[in-house]
Amino acid sequence: MSASLTPGARRWIVLTAASAVLPLGLVMPPGVQGPLLVCFVLGGTCALGGRLLPRALRVLLTFLALAAVVWLFQITAVGAFGRDAGSALLAVMLGMKLMETSTLRDARSCAVFGLFALMAAFLQDQGPVTLLLALFSGLLSVATLARLSAEECPGGQGALVEDERPRRRLRTAGWMLACSLPLAMAGFFLFPRLAQPLWGLPQNTEASRTGLAEDMSPGDISSLFVDDTPVMRVNFEGEIPPSPQRYFRGPVLSSFDGRRWTRGYIANVGPAPVVEGESVVNYTVEQEPTDRRYLFALDLAQAAPPDARFDHGRALRVERPLSSLRRETYRSTLDYRFEPVMMRTLQRGLSHLPDGFNPRAVALARQWREQHGSAEAIAQAALRWFSEEFTYTLEPPLLGRDSVDDFLFETRRGYCEHFSSAFTVLMRAAGIPARVVTGYQGGFVNPIGNYLIVRQSDAHAWSEIWIEGRGWLRVDPTNAVSPERIEQGTQALREETAWREAGAPLLNAVDWLRRGWNDWVLGFGAARQQQLLRPFGIDKADWGQLGIALVIAAGLALTATLVLLLRRPPDGEHPIDRAWHRLRARLRRAGYPVAVHMSPGETAGLLSAQPELQRLCQRYSTWAYAPPRRAEAEKTLLADLRRARVRRER
Repeated sequence: MSASLTPGARRWIVLTAASAVLPLGLVMPPGVQGPLLVCFVLGGTCALGGRLLPRALRVLLTFLALAAVVWLFQITAVGAFGRDAGSALLAVMLGMKLMETSTLRDARSCAVFGLFALMAAFLQDQGPVTLLLALFSGLLSVATLARLSAEECPGGQGALVEDERPRRRLRTAGWMLACSLPLAMAGFFLFPRLAQPLWGLPQNTEASRTGLAEDMSPGDISSLFVDDTPVMRVNFEGEIPPSPQRYFRGPVLSSFDGRRWTRGYIANVGPAPVVEGESVVNYTVEQEPTDRRYLFALDLAQAAPPDARFDHGRALRVERPLSSLRRETYRSTLDYRFEPVMMRTLQRGLSHLPDGFNPRAVALARQWREQHGSAEAIAQAALRWFSEEFTYTLEPPLLGRDSVDDFLFETRRGYCEHFSSAFTVLMRAAGIPARVVTGYQGGFVNPIGNYLIVRQSDAHAWSEIWIEGRGWLRVDPTNAVSPERIEQGTQALREETAWREAGAPLLNAVDWLRRGWNDWVLGFGAARQQQLLRPFGIDKADWGQLGIALVIAAGLALTATLVLLLRRPPDGEHPIDRAWHRLRARLRRAGYPVAVHMSPGETAGLLSAQPELQRLCQRYSTWAYAPPRRAEAEKTLLADLRRARVRRER
């Protein structure tokens, strides 16, 4: 039967489990973080107090935890048990494991189980914060396992283990992790990487991350204004285009049911129209994971990446949801022209409105059509009306069934999705093919690095109208109501405070460091790995060459690790003993025949020509063999041993 835990070991295992779940808990949805905290508080209390919950209660709590995860992630019997739900369940189970941890075997299982929680955290986020928290937790895990092994040894549960200083145990664990770094670095840089993963991980793509979706209702985009999470970082070749030209195209919505816009069937009709234009800009986008299938490129990208395609609205879609950082290079045409000719069936589909919705908006648009005639004149009439009588607000009022009528004739206050939706409905009611385009607009130029940061708060919606012979034209109704939003981005809508101004340089520096992390760590893939051997004359290394390089690097890393281990002093050695051994080594290098078996007194007998060293040897002998020891005397002896001067023997 496994031995019971001492109070010190219980504290170690609770701290280790909490540190293991912290990186994962920070990236969990807010609705999961609360139950997870309750579970860990209950489990930690039981473990620290050495109390076990009754078996029947533990079984009941297990089923309740499973049911809670199913309910929180809305998993059905036919749905996929995704990455997020599985990670949440693992974290909850780790907390419940503490409720039954009372022996060394339980504690060891709990510490190892915590390492799986760290792996799950990296499935959610690979940022530097997660790495630092994981390194700290790994350090605690190794120290805890070493502590448990010491307690399991004969006599290990005595005062020697219980009174041991945590700093010494952590230092030993840190040394063990440091010895593993050379081999880990060799594996990271040289282990052959695949251009694509061997398998995909099921995900809860509908709710796992915030951001733009494939539909839009009143209030959807305005809710993102408070989210400053970066969506992408863009590095341009040459000058950064001005804000009015920075429209990053996302989902194109062509179907309207009276309140909600969706992609509709038109998105999958035939090949994407060809783009024509002369004004071209080259740039690189580092897009953060979204768990959605869209890539965002400057309006309009000329070509799609190999695993992506354009839908009929020229929105970029990929085969798999973006679960990791994505780096792509694009070439976009800013002054574009596309689809000047369209089939009649598509024109009718892009002019369709559902019956029985928004009758006043439909009547007004038909009146404009009779008065103005041309599509350009009708669009100008709508924009002029918006400019004169409407207000741009971050807190739009709620709208009823006829949302466009309520907005146009009642509230007249809204965010970008209100204006783009109402404008598109008016154009369709006037017989003009139109659609809503969602994406991001503006962004913030980080002066440190001179690159563009696009955040969730930069989410935007605008309209496109089709004119025969000219094709699709971008019309942004928000520009008519709040031109500063387009000219300056969302920064124009924020109130500048002393705190924000003072903290801006620090935030810019942090984001620049995160960009570097993305470039050098997360962005290190198969293509960059193949270029590692260029200094050795290999332009593009294949798997065989990388394998040979890995074997050589691993051999050198293991040799370096062995040297570090051989040079390390014995575990648990007192600093004064360590300083004494170093003094003996200096004596041998100076020519004194100091043997390993010699006592301090015998060593002093060899130093008749150096009386100060003789006295130092006697002081060490007294310290080692004649306790008690005083802290102040130990400090002085340690300093004297370290700075002792040794003259060569003549």
